[in-house]
Amino acid sequence: MNLKNVVRIAACAAATGVLAVALAGCGSSSSQHQIAVPSDATNEARALLLLQDEGLLTLNDGAGLTATTNDIKENPYNIQFVETEAASVPRTLSDVDAAVINGNYALGAGLDPSTAFAAEGADSQAAQEYGNVVAVRSGDEKSTKTEALLAALQSQKVSDFITSTYSGTVVPVFTVVDDIPQATGDDTTIKVGASPTPHAEILNAAKDLLAAKGWTLEVVEFTDYVQPNVALSDGSLDANYFQHQPYLDNYNEENGTDLVGVAKIHFEAMALYGGKAASLDDLKK
Repeated sequence: MNLKNVVRIAACAAATGVLAVALAGCGSSSSQHQIAVPSDATNEARALLLLQDEGLLTLNDGAGLTATTNDIKENPYNIQFVETEAASVPRTLSDVDAAVINGNYALGAGLDPSTAFAAEGADSQAAQEYGNVVAVRSGDEKSTKTEALLAALQSQKVSDFITSTYSGTVVPVFTVVDDIPQATGDDTTIKVGASPTPHAEILNAAKDLLAAKGWTLEVVEFTDYVQPNVALSDGSLDANYFQHQPYLDNYNEENGTDLVGVAKIHFEAMALYGGKAASLDDLKK
């Protein structure tokens, strides 16, 4: 082994410890780019799959939605992966070449989806797995309230609202339903917990449809991912709408609850946004 190769290997090893960055092997590129990715297991895997789709890396066979930076087989552009808490990734853009950002956090940060270098598609593996669901208590799956809420959320009006409002960051994933059950009796309020963006906004787009059938939709906003399930479990809510099914499954397992996802409404696509890099091609130089 010549001196040049020794120096190169040493530099690669040293880079792994810089700024808490996970570096998966040295590539052929002479420069070193930094891409911020979410640090939690689910979102990091999605980010790495997106980067693979764009030709920036190759993952080990079968890594799929369990992939981590340890599963990176080839890193031809010498990329450092800056693992950051998902909600904080948008704030890294000025410091890194690019960042893979969850749809809801991109919306909250005011990012323009049309400027993204790449995004998960509605037919992606992630879209099939991580569609956001309406959840209810076990036993309420077929209640009139649940059926009315789902019919309103799966309406053409809501589909059009999602498509026109979120420019591909949020994608409807339901088959349109046009028949909302008529409210009867005295209990005609449907109380639903939701995160502000985009869930509460989507629910508000369905309010008039429900009102026309005698229902009052009350949207209760939460800013965390625990209390909406607590409130649903204790009967404070009729439903909630803020999470994907794997998160709900994990919550049930950890808390001994029996909440049920009754329908997928939308998918929030992760996208690759430029920071210091001006284009996807810049990341391959």
